[in-house]
Amino acid sequence: MRIAGKTTAFIVVLTVLFVFIGCDNKKDAESSGGSSDKGGIELRVSWWGSESRHSATLEAIELYEERNPLVKIIPEYQGWDGYQNKLKAQIMAGNAPDVFSCISEWYGELIAADGLADISGMIDVSGHNPKYVDACSYDGKMYGVNLSVNAKTLIQNRTLLQEYSISPLEEPYSWDEMAGKFKEVYDKSGGKVYGISDYSVNADGMGFPLLQDYGYTALAKKTAYPYDNEKFIFTANDIRQYFRYFADLRKVNGVAPPEQSAINDLSANSLLVKRVTAFEINWAGSFYNYQDQMKNDLIMAPLPVGSNGETGDVARPGIIFSVFKKTKHQQEAAKFIDFFTNDPEVALILKTSRGVLPTESQRTALMESDALSSTDKKVMAIMNQIMKREFKDSYSGPAGNRELQSILPQIGQKIAFNKIGINDAVDEFMHEVGKLVQ
Repeated sequence: MRIAGKTTAFIVVLTVLFVFIGCDNKKDAESSGGSSDKGGIELRVSWWGSESRHSATLEAIELYEERNPLVKIIPEYQGWDGYQNKLKAQIMAGNAPDVFSCISEWYGELIAADGLADISGMIDVSGHNPKYVDACSYDGKMYGVNLSVNAKTLIQNRTLLQEYSISPLEEPYSWDEMAGKFKEVYDKSGGKVYGISDYSVNADGMGFPLLQDYGYTALAKKTAYPYDNEKFIFTANDIRQYFRYFADLRKVNGVAPPEQSAINDLSANSLLVKRVTAFEINWAGSFYNYQDQMKNDLIMAPLPVGSNGETGDVARPGIIFSVFKKTKHQQEAAKFIDFFTNDPEVALILKTSRGVLPTESQRTALMESDALSSTDKKVMAIMNQIMKREFKDSYSGPAGNRELQSILPQIGQKIAFNKIGINDAVDEFMHEVGKLVQ
């Protein structure tokens, strides 16, 4: 992965955050890493997630401590909200955990803050997809190891489709074929069910990632799209075609109305779970959240391919374990990550708490066990299917990337609610892009 030459400095209100840092597990430590009462090594390890992820990680930590009795691991875990800001504050204070979770989009800031250790050659990555290793590296230095593989998928309610004698989509299919299927759902259901949410207006975060797939496949882009790590790479016509795709679907009721699509999310307003739509696009790792909320049989398919057979699958690490540069125990921290991502026994503990496990050895151990539920098997199967496709390089994006991801649905909503025409909307979008890159 390449990181932009210019990165923005941290803008963090430290005084408030330091109060919270002082209240967490072992946050009174004066520096990262330390010695235990028994004269061994203490490692602080932090992550975010659900209770099930916490429990599985704590059990894996217990196994590591059993095998390494001179190492005591201090866990620091919480939900997603506030994790990033807290980590930034810890790094700036020189008191970050020895091992911490992050995502590739944070790399620019973390490297600029001198927060990431180069762990090249310290961890066995032979079982990882090489594209994922590249995505966790910069300028020949490996700054982390991905903890799972993930991909965007088309989730389909097979039960609902069967009720209206509609066949699910199967790989390979095009964007036009997908649009035709969405229209078929509305027509055959007599208007009771829409095909899918309108992602040009949806504010839950999938609209911009979907633009990436659209560019690589429908628009047949040959290079990094819609950005590399230094600049945005799209034209006004690219954005016009993307908005037009969803506008055409609205005309035939292939997508749910904008007032419903705009608030579609996994927490309480999922149109798929409510059976308002028969399809949903989301990460394979999110499939559990859908299936757990309904009895209908859900299945997944990879996203569309281009006319030349190109796919839009990107080797984006969902979660990364990195090592704090100022840790006193870099070797031991790397050893823990090696254990966490390669050991087959750990695989049986972690299962799918972070999604599909990153290495072949761990995935094989899990598949050969009886530890997988029927839902686990569906997720594992789709990822094994997608992992056979050709992956694109992952880029974290230039400064302004996150802001742009919210601007896209805001302007899309103006089009859908007939407040602005597509051409004027594209002009406004490109104007906003121009302000971000100044």
